[in-house]
Amino acid sequence: MYEKYKSTLFIEKYHLKVTKSEDKDTYLASEFNYPYLDINILYSEKSFKDWQKSKLDAERRMIHEFCHTITDPLYSICNNYPSKKEIEQARERLTDHIAQIVNKHFNLIK
Repeated sequence: MYEKYKSTLFIEKYHLKVTKSEDKDTYLASEFNYPYLDINILYSEKSFKDWQKSKLDAERRMIHEFCHTITDPLYSICNNYPSKKEIEQARERLTDHIAQIVNKHFNLIK
């Protein structure tokens, strides 16, 4: 599924790892190792069984987790008491990433 969406979301440069969660309260979760370009998607037994029942619903949920690859760098920066300049830079990177997704969707870039 990652292969299907990585170019649309402009996350091709990230390394994805998928791991079964040991936490009983986790359905799906993402662990982002900022500033490195890797993300770990954690899944539960329940999410796996739900995926077997409804691939479409599971795919929507996984897309949400893939999107954490885009948003979690900003989250990580904000949790470290950043300066105003650091927040502005992270905001601009996130905004540019979203703009690239829209531009690609409407064939404004190649």
